[in-house]
Amino acid sequence: MIRASSWFRRLVALVCLGLGLAPTHAWLPHVVRKGNKLFYSDSGREFRMKGMAYYPRPNAGELAPVNNYDWASDDHEAVWAPHLKVMQSIGVNTVRLYAVDPSKPHDKFMCAASQAGIYVLVGMAASCENCAILDAKPPKCYPDALFTRAQMIYNAFAVYDNTLGFSVGNENNLQNENGPGGSVTAPCVKAFLRDVRNYASSCGSSMRQVPIGLDVADIPPRSQWLAYYDCVVDKNEFTRAEWLGFNPYVECNPVDHTSYSQSAGLRAIMKDYADAAYSRPIMFGEFGCNAGANTVNGFENQRAFRDAQWMNEEPEMTNEIVGGCVFEFSTEIANLKESKTLTKTKDAGKFGVGYFQPDACDNNVTTCEFKPYPEFDNLKKAYLNTKKSNLTFAKYTPTRNQTLSCPAGMSTDLPPMPNVKVLACSVAQPVCGGKKSNSFKKQAGKPMKMGQKSSPSNDPVETAHSNSGSNNGDGDDANDAGSNGNGKSAVRRSAGVAVVGSSASVLASALVWIVLTVM
Repeated sequence: MIRASSWFRRLVALVCLGLGLAPTHAWLPHVVRKGNKLFYSDSGREFRMKGMAYYPRPNAGELAPVNNYDWASDDHEAVWAPHLKVMQSIGVNTVRLYAVDPSKPHDKFMCAASQAGIYVLVGMAASCENCAILDAKPPKCYPDALFTRAQMIYNAFAVYDNTLGFSVGNENNLQNENGPGGSVTAPCVKAFLRDVRNYASSCGSSMRQVPIGLDVADIPPRSQWLAYYDCVVDKNEFTRAEWLGFNPYVECNPVDHTSYSQSAGLRAIMKDYADAAYSRPIMFGEFGCNAGANTVNGFENQRAFRDAQWMNEEPEMTNEIVGGCVFEFSTEIANLKESKTLTKTKDAGKFGVGYFQPDACDNNVTTCEFKPYPEFDNLKKAYLNTKKSNLTFAKYTPTRNQTLSCPAGMSTDLPPMPNVKVLACSVAQPVCGGKKSNSFKKQAGKPMKMGQKSSPSNDPVETAHSNSGSNNGDGDDANDAGSNGNGKSAVRRSAGVAVVGSSASVLASALVWIVLTVM
């Protein structure tokens, strides 16, 4: 075949630009909720989460002991860029960030993640002073500065189409300085949730309303946490979480448990969720028990990760959860229990699917290079071999539409909204691959005001904004193409679906065919 001349290539490029067509990889289509499931906003296919908790703490140096540092900012591209490629190679489609610095830019990271087919869950808390719900009695457990921080984070990340959700807290139900059961600070968490949701609604004329929820430790009774964060307080919808994450570590037999029916732990959890009949999405914010005896190539307690496949294939699990995030990408030496050195022996604090080398790497003088453990291949097999769901937004009819009642014994006396400045809502439209993010049909009418209540609703469908900033096709396909608690700190609609395809895209396809033919 003859090569297409440069002028012809330029002509095709100009025509495509004139049609407003984006490169194949730009912003992912945002994800929308219907009942307790998630769907791609463009194709309407079900979104199943295949996630990874990400905190690439170096082995050494001044940042080695630091918790909740923002490694996803643009100035750390040298660190996260190769990691995103690694995660893409094993089928990861969601990354969970525990803490971010809203004063730093994240356009590069979010664009690179989107191009890799990866969505991002963003944590709003951190270990800095007054950056999280405090282990204190209400109202002192809700610091004013926390709400200011949350507004900044929402403004910084809601503008990205691949932001999957925000978490207002991680394992706050482990806080027990002022009483057992982890429920003392819950009113502060629920108040914080209320205020962040109110702020998100007030910004509806300038930004997509990204779902806001939280992650809790897997402490029974699970129904208590589901009910508390779903029940309506003060006749205000904003007091309800839009999703809930649990961090269970229960599938601990990597050798004998070869089928889901053998996992009593997972089946018990699914029964609890089913009995509670929670109407919104549940995810595993973290999962990956490392206590099973399984030595591979000298490395002890290697995880089989069959649960990573079961959760997106087994009906019992897909009926209840949307998927989950493996804990975690890299082993953190600072969290090791037995020895603060990397060895092949088991360790209760060793959760990475890989580790960094050399031992003294600090990502400053010496780059930390990711090395996979044997279990890395197990996760890769699980994620890449997971059968795609055939469920679609249009065909799915939610069967749960009841709001749960507040559980007895947990206070619903919520602290007031902090008396702090309400920040202006961002109108930013970050560009990735020539496409603008946050480019959707904005909310009509006046936005919700701060302090204004939203009437409780059992509507199982999240408003599906059309998004001209998204690419055609869903993130799962984008990722496939690229692929050819415990012991941790708590701070750490069918008309509404966009139609894929147009005369412009048909013409574009024809142009591409011409180019390929003459090449």
